[in-house]
Amino acid sequence: MGLIKVAAQALGSIGNAVSNTLTSSWVDYFESGDMSGILMKRGEKIASKGSVNKGGDSNIISSGSGIDVQENQCMILVENGSIVEFCAEPGRYTFDASTAPSLMSGEYHGLKALASTIGSQFLAGGSRTNTQRVFYINLGEIQGFKWGSGNITFDHWECDIATGQPVWHIATTLMGNGTYSIHVTDPAKFYQVIGAQKVGTDGDGIVSREDIEPQIKTEAIAAIRQGVGQLSKLHIPYTDIAAHEFQLGQDVNDILDKSWGEARGIGIFAIAIGMMDADENSKQKIEKYQETKGYTDPSMLGAYMGMGQTQAMQAAGANANGAVTGFAGLGMMGGAGQTNIAGLMQQGQQQAQQQAQQVQGAVQQAAGGAAWTCACGSVNTGKFCPNCGSPKPEGAACKNCGYPFPDPVNLPKFCPNCGTKTE
Repeated sequence: MGLIKVAAQALGSIGNAVSNTLTSSWVDYFESGDMSGILMKRGEKIASKGSVNKGGDSNIISSGSGIDVQENQCMILVENGSIVEFCAEPGRYTFDASTAPSLMSGEYHGLKALASTIGSQFLAGGSRTNTQRVFYINLGEIQGFKWGSGNITFDHWECDIATGQPVWHIATTLMGNGTYSIHVTDPAKFYQVIGAQKVGTDGDGIVSREDIEPQIKTEAIAAIRQGVGQLSKLHIPYTDIAAHEFQLGQDVNDILDKSWGEARGIGIFAIAIGMMDADENSKQKIEKYQETKGYTDPSMLGAYMGMGQTQAMQAAGANANGAVTGFAGLGMMGGAGQTNIAGLMQQGQQQAQQQAQQVQGAVQQAAGGAAWTCACGSVNTGKFCPNCGSPKPEGAACKNCGYPFPDPVNLPKFCPNCGTKTE
């Protein structure tokens, strides 16, 4: 029972509908009809004035019937509750009951795995029944699912202005909302776990978004909360989360892979963040830390001193009576002041470098020693730098003992294993 694809030139220009001439050239003709918001439904049997499919059993697919498969669809032929034929490649086909199943899987690995089972049954002369029905599974994007996160704990990171390296973080509480969309990733698994329950003896097989939304929504929100939390590993401020929607979608898909992908044949298509904000308590903590940092960071304190001296000089210049005395006083303290400012700025740079190294070490530890620092200064864990696109350099090791250095760019001055000086 195979499918024979009809040549494109034989179809002519008929648009989305099946013309009377085309319909009457087959014994029966099946198409999906409108599948907006529907994940699966039974194929519609189309009749025209001149066709020969006036009667017959609706549970029998006659040899010579026409079957239409649109883009982002998978047609399955179900016999006695089991899939015996499928096609995930768009086109119009003629059904031939005398040939072996065609089993056109497209790029869907679940269908490819099912094909070997169906092929084995056919060769072994598996039993056939008179109950055959065509169903269509929507492989396109199903949009409009909403999510609201509730409270999420997130490590808010901020970077040093001079180096661009993340140097400090504060645990914050976030709340967000947005939308997400889903799609069927494994048609065979989806039918077996969800679709088959809707078939029945003579059912329409409709699985709509409303049928799965309550359970899907609960699991998706839990995964999104976890995915947002994982974004803190990127060492970004919470205000940058919305710029990482693609990464969030990947993380959520990984989290849901077993419960959705492997178990149900469904995956996240895309996630959109409508709003992501910290609560007032978290905002106050961040603001307080930023203000305090101005007096504990040597480089910032040096900048404040420089601004103070500039303002003092402006005030002295504006005072005609005390200008000479004022500038004399500034001259006496200028040498010491400039020395203090320079020392504070240098101390601030050293402190920033130490903090960056500590953060880099934490990144390496969290990633199992896989983190590396690009020449542009970005700390990365992948094969390419997301900041400038440079590839990860080849690994470096001690020339004496072979100890592998975790960061192939910023090598230590001495090998931590044997003490040999690095070049």
